[in-house]
Amino acid sequence: MTRDAVTRAVPVFLTGFMATGKSKIGRLLASRMRRIFIDTDDMIEARAGKAIAAIFADEGEERFRALERECVVEAASQAAVIALGGGAIAQEENWKAIGDTDGILICLEADVDTILERVSRRDTRPLLAGLSHEEKREKITAMLAERAPYYRRAHITVRSSEDRRPVDTVTELLDLLQRRAKC
Repeated sequence: MTRDAVTRAVPVFLTGFMATGKSKIGRLLASRMRRIFIDTDDMIEARAGKAIAAIFADEGEERFRALERECVVEAASQAAVIALGGGAIAQEENWKAIGDTDGILICLEADVDTILERVSRRDTRPLLAGLSHEEKREKITAMLAERAPYYRRAHITVRSSEDRRPVDTVTELLDLLQRRAKC
């Protein structure tokens, strides 16, 4: 990343596991940075004309990932704050699209219990559908371990927790982005 990447018009990507706050924090961050906000999951749903859960149910994960690739490539061409789906970074084509932008990749982390509590509020997560509470915990733990090497590629990582307001996380991110720009 170049010295002035924060002030130049490069995308800022948010990655992290499901329910770590990418959409909520992304909207706030975009507002504070005076940029547009793009949620690739919203793009996928608009393109498919149905919810992500329905895409998984009707057409399978492979079709979802193909739509996701199209949307990541399209979003990456804009100087926006972009929330990626939780598994987007595990797809090599998406890494190439992100890397080609000279943008900044931020990873939002949360512990298993925080993620489990958040995903249990509604049953709309296709990769966790039909699982018991304990099975969800096991699946989340396994998926976090599988995706950890990808999440570690982020330029900046911050924790998202229930005892911290999203606006405080955004303030921390802005500070970290400024410090990174000065390096």
